[in-house]
Amino acid sequence: MSAIETKKANCKNCYKCLRACPVKAIRFTSGQAEIMPDLCISCGTCVQVCPQGAQQVESQLKTVQRMIERGENVVASLAPSFYGAFKVDDPMKLVGALKALGFKKVCETAVGAAIASDAMADVLKKNEMDNVISTCCPAVNDLIEKHYPELVRYLAPVVSPMVAHGRYIKKHMPDAKVVFVGPCFAKIDEARDVRVDDAIDAVLTFADLEEWMKKSRLVPSEVQPAALDSEDAGLARMYPTNAGVIHNVLARGVQGWKTQHIEGSDACFEMIKALKQGDLHHIFIEMNMCTGSCMGGPARMQERPSRFAAGMKVRDYGREAQEAVVAIDHSDIAVHKAFVDRSKAADMPNEEQIRSILRSIGKESKADEFNCGSCGYPSCRAKAIAVFQGKAELSMCLPHMFQIAQSTSNVVLQNTPNIILIVDENLKITELNAAGQRVFGLSHAEALEKYLYELFDPRDFEFVLESYETIVGKPLSIDEYNLSVEQTLVYLPNQHGVMGILRDVTAEKEQEEKLYKLRLDTMEMAQKVIDKQMVAAQEIASLLGETTAETKATLTHLKDIIITNGDGGRV
Repeated sequence: MSAIETKKANCKNCYKCLRACPVKAIRFTSGQAEIMPDLCISCGTCVQVCPQGAQQVESQLKTVQRMIERGENVVASLAPSFYGAFKVDDPMKLVGALKALGFKKVCETAVGAAIASDAMADVLKKNEMDNVISTCCPAVNDLIEKHYPELVRYLAPVVSPMVAHGRYIKKHMPDAKVVFVGPCFAKIDEARDVRVDDAIDAVLTFADLEEWMKKSRLVPSEVQPAALDSEDAGLARMYPTNAGVIHNVLARGVQGWKTQHIEGSDACFEMIKALKQGDLHHIFIEMNMCTGSCMGGPARMQERPSRFAAGMKVRDYGREAQEAVVAIDHSDIAVHKAFVDRSKAADMPNEEQIRSILRSIGKESKADEFNCGSCGYPSCRAKAIAVFQGKAELSMCLPHMFQIAQSTSNVVLQNTPNIILIVDENLKITELNAAGQRVFGLSHAEALEKYLYELFDPRDFEFVLESYETIVGKPLSIDEYNLSVEQTLVYLPNQHGVMGILRDVTAEKEQEEKLYKLRLDTMEMAQKVIDKQMVAAQEIASLLGETTAETKATLTHLKDIIITNGDGGRV
């Protein structure tokens, strides 16, 4: 489990987190980032660089609030960087703010730093290790245990100041619930480590504390100062400043060791390379993943002083200590920690498998391997290995995907029988496909020098530019080119222009006109037949009428003859 997780709904396929991650502990599946806990060192770099806030840190604020609501003996272990982190003119005002929030006691983690310094000084005085790396930074410890286990032998077998202080508080207050408050995300994971999970009950970042105080309408600079409930920690208060660990350890009578202060991930990797090569011996190395040591911790507040000003405040605060080295009885506190190989072996592809993956993204030869880093990996080969291991996707190669998109769009653009053109907001032509070039008799270069109104009436394009509305299938006659088209016009907001797709319907229109003429001719012929039939019918009716009248007269006369017997008399 990692203290950092991805809110997938916000992940936008930008790979910025992977580019920034010093150990490439982020897997991409279906375009979504996913933290890999086995590789993550909780340095918080991805959280700081993600433009969408997709990488988020676990918050234990509600857990702490419930502890306080239940009336438990909640004790704050306040990291030495606190004075520089918050905008207060008196460090004791922040102590007052914590007590106002419900903490029963507030103690300085610097007391644990003093205990850890004693323990590291003992390690150096024994002179049994070739090189010694300080183990105060949990991100550095994870980096070596998970990624460079061959260097575990150099890690000082000493717990961090947070763990030492948590155990110290619980030794003197067995019922205490210890909450560490500091600027580090990695402390959340460290507190869960089974080797030291007896020391700390919850971790709050300075950002958590800032949020809590804002919701409680508590302004630290306006709070009444309150006293700390712990001993004066001496120079250990300067632990989070540059070389603060080295100063404290050497102040305990350590001699004969060269020292080196390292901060920032790049410098850490350079030091690791030197140690792997065997270039360094008998050096005490203070190594911190954050630039500016703990003063540059990732979990700082939104409203904060610069780390330089903050560092000076903390340094001055440390110098106010009554004694440089404070004797703290920690004989009954367990300060030893065994560091181990926690690396996970990953399957590695052979050369043919790497080449096969590279070919699938258009990398046929070394010349095709741009090593641009846009995918987040330092080289195309590294990305291919990540694909083989299920950490990356082929589609993460942005130059290749661009080539595919460009190639596909060009095929469609140049082979469609429809005229496709794009104009800018001034109606200047910015694109005209092959079909359009043939119809208008222009080369591509000539087309890009023309305005749309030089070819045909642009009023529909002007309408779309002004209204942003889409026109679909509207007929248009371009008489200059004996052309009839159906135009579909779409506004392009990013280009502030209009794309027009003109479907040539000239042949269809001619066919329709022929069919229409044929219908008219057919109707005319039918009408003539009808008219002739009507005349014939009328003539037949007239003839039948005359014949009927004559027949009637003859028959009537015959009837009269029969009735009168031919002489007018009746029979």
